Amino acid sequence: MDYARIVLADADALTSWIHDDAIDGLADVAFWGSDEELIAAEFGASRTGTPGDDHYGWLDLPVRQAYERALALKERRDAQPRPTFAFDFRPHSHHWQVMAGVRAAEHEAATITVGGAEIMMAMTSVGDGVFPVHLDLDASGAPIAVRVTIQGDD
Repeated sequence: MDYARIVLADADALTSWIHDDAIDGLADVAFWGSDEELIAAEFGASRTGTPGDDHYGWLDLPVRQAYERALALKERRDAQPRPTFAFDFRPHSHHWQVMAGVRAAEHEAATITVGGAEIMMAMTSVGDGVFPVHLDLDASGAPIAVRVTIQGDD
């Protein structure tokens, strides 16, 4: 999995964050890779048409049905002959909602309202790591900017 994300959020708002569970009882399943067309034909899947993420799969399925399709994809990926593809089970949680915006955005960043506050998520562009955070203050000591230094190992 790729966890190379950075989140800027109000700590109190994060208490309302729903990461793994479907808020609306629905989920999506997407798959991609060098054998995606073979798998799409086997499973009767079509392209999702999702901006920035137009993979094969299914959208807005009841969670149980989406989970069963994801399990079937896993079983197929593990079977011989071994096809090459990856897939996501994406319950309609806050995480997957904001990630849809991230994938669709030119600069891989999007916001979502959670707990009455805007939360921003962005891809780091360099993978996982530790990134220094700097708070800039004005002459009176009030915050005016937050800067995050994102650098890779190279």
